Amino acid sequence: MTPDRKPLALVVASIAPYPPIGGGEKRTLRLLEAIQRCGADPYLIVTERPEDGAEEALRARGVQLELAPAPRPTPSQRLRQHAMRRPSPYLKGLARRLEALVAERRPAFVQFEHTQNAYYYRSVRGLSVVLSLHNVDSELIGTLAKAQRSGSLEWLRMHNRWHAMRVTERRGARAANAVLAVSDHDAASFDGIARRMLVVPNGVDEELFSIDGELPRTNSLLFFGKYDYEPNALGVARFLREVWPLVTTRHPGVHLRLVGKGLPDWLAAEAASSERVEVVGVVERIDVELARSSAVVVPIWHGAGTRLKVLESMAAARPIAGTPLGVSGVGFEPGRHGLVAESPSDLAAAVVTLLEDRDRAGRLAAEARLLAERFRWETVTEPAEQLYRDWVARLSREPAG
Repeated sequence: MTPDRKPLALVVASIAPYPPIGGGEKRTLRLLEAIQRCGADPYLIVTERPEDGAEEALRARGVQLELAPAPRPTPSQRLRQHAMRRPSPYLKGLARRLEALVAERRPAFVQFEHTQNAYYYRSVRGLSVVLSLHNVDSELIGTLAKAQRSGSLEWLRMHNRWHAMRVTERRGARAANAVLAVSDHDAASFDGIARRMLVVPNGVDEELFSIDGELPRTNSLLFFGKYDYEPNALGVARFLREVWPLVTTRHPGVHLRLVGKGLPDWLAAEAASSERVEVVGVVERIDVELARSSAVVVPIWHGAGTRLKVLESMAAARPIAGTPLGVSGVGFEPGRHGLVAESPSDLAAAVVTLLEDRDRAGRLAAEARLLAERFRWETVTEPAEQLYRDWVARLSREPAG
């Protein structure tokens, strides 16, 4: 590193965090910004082709983006992947590119986003490595497996995925110098395994706190998220089948807006056949959608980690009706920060309560906004920033070689 050149931080991810419309993209982007605040230049390598304009947009933010293509694996590569208990293919091209960058640029540290990108420790040997976990993916897969009939082919497939992910998570956490988790619950999964565990919760953007806390009289419910994330798709499907008919019967004027990308055809068909449900798709500004909504629903019965949609709804002062899993991991107290129910009938009753008792809905939303204050991004990323800062400072003290 020359005196006039900032140290490099090498970050490996599957997808580019632009546009930042999903929870994973938003979290990765905010961690890249935290790296910048610590005096390093992020160099991001992704394995999936970025959307048009992503490279230019990230460059404008000071992030260099490179694509390391992931070719379709051959049958023999698939066999080796399963023999090695890896949930996704090992990419030799990515491994070679990481080795070259380490030799050329000597980064201050390396960050692997998600477990599936933590196969490449040998390519970055000698450097400090942080494994950034957005979920405990084995826990997520385990909840999906429980939804299958025990002993069925799908159950067996999910069980194998769970085992492969569990092995990979533990292997990756053990090899890393530090591991970032989104909650204390997730961090506890690596007790006795990770050398250094840091809890860096999901956060919220500043503009959400500026939304008027007075609830609109729109009778408009909102769900938002990425539907190619299976727990979201399964949760919305169950909501449409088992909850929504009960809500519309008791509150005929209500309508539901489904916001986000990746809605599969089968779920789009269910939404089209449901009464007063609008599929909105991708929006540029979620704050506008939140501002026009009377309440937010979080019907998540499968998954792991914490849901950014909950934090964003809290910051926007919009009342939430969700499942226990849907609102878990952020200090959300039922009856204080929103309404929580496990069964479809109780969840429907919770939604109706928020629509019909505006005073109570407003009080819940106000308390939730106070809770969200502790999740501003620049606050929640402080543990990661201290880690980055220490590693950057250590590099600056090393003699030039």
